[in-house]
Amino acid sequence: MAAGFTAFSPQAQADEVPPSQDLPVLDFYADSLVTARSIAAVCAPPSSPARDDKAWEEAAAILVASLWADGFPADFVRSVKARLDHPPIPAKIDCNDGSKIDELAGSEDEGWVQLIKGMLKGTGLRAIETPVSDAQWKEIKATIEGDLPAQTKLFDCVGAVGFGLLPTLIHDWNGMLIEVGQKLVAAGLPRDEVSAELNAADANHLWHKPDAATLASLRRSCKEDKSWYERLATMSYAGISVEVDKRLPARSTSETGDQ
Repeated sequence: MAAGFTAFSPQAQADEVPPSQDLPVLDFYADSLVTARSIAAVCAPPSSPARDDKAWEEAAAILVASLWADGFPADFVRSVKARLDHPPIPAKIDCNDGSKIDELAGSEDEGWVQLIKGMLKGTGLRAIETPVSDAQWKEIKATIEGDLPAQTKLFDCVGAVGFGLLPTLIHDWNGMLIEVGQKLVAAGLPRDEVSAELNAADANHLWHKPDAATLASLRRSCKEDKSWYERLATMSYAGISVEVDKRLPARSTSETGDQ
C-alpha cells in the first residue's frame, strides 16, 4: 500500500469519552432494540409507532452511520448493523407481562427514530441524521473510479514532459484524497471501505517510475495527445472533491457537532 488512507477517525478531545468506553452499553442497547422490536411485532397494535418498519430502517441507518462517524471499531459497527437488519423474530410472549410492555415504552411513545436520536444526543455522539444511502455511496465510488484513467495519464505525461511539476501534483492529489476521506467518514460511511476506495486512487498506486523505454514512448504519446494538458491547466483534477460534495446529503447541526 502506498500512502495508506487509513487514519480517518475523528480526533478525540481531551474531555470526550473514548468510543471503547461505550462499547458494552451500546452492545446491550442494540440487543435491547432488537428485543423490543420482536415484542412489538406480537404485542403492539398495528397503528403503534413500534410497528413502523420504515421508521425502524431509518433509525437503524442513523445509528449505524453515527457509530461509523464516531470512530467505533469496524467489527462492532457491522455486528450492530447485522442485528438491526435482521427481520424481527416473533416469539411466544405474554403481552400481559408488565416487564415486556416496559421494554416497548420508548418506541411506542416517540417512535424508533426519535428514540435513537435521543440516545445519541444523551451520549454526546455525533448523530448522522441523513445517512448516505447505498445508491449514493455506489455513485460516489463510480465518480472517483471514473476519474482515475485521466488522472493516471496526467501523472504519466507530467512526469514525461514536465517532471518538475510531478512532486507537487502528486502531493496535491493525495492531500485532496485525504480531505475527501475525512468528508466521507464524517458522513457515516464505513472507514475500511473508504480507505480501500482511496488507496486505489492514491497517486503512488496510479503512477509508477517508468523505465527508459517507457519514458521515451510516453513523451511521444503525450506530445501527440495533449488532452492531459487541459486537465492540468484548468486544475480539473481537483474536481473529485466537488463531485463528492454534490453527492453527500446536507449535514444537520447535530452532525457537525453542535448538539
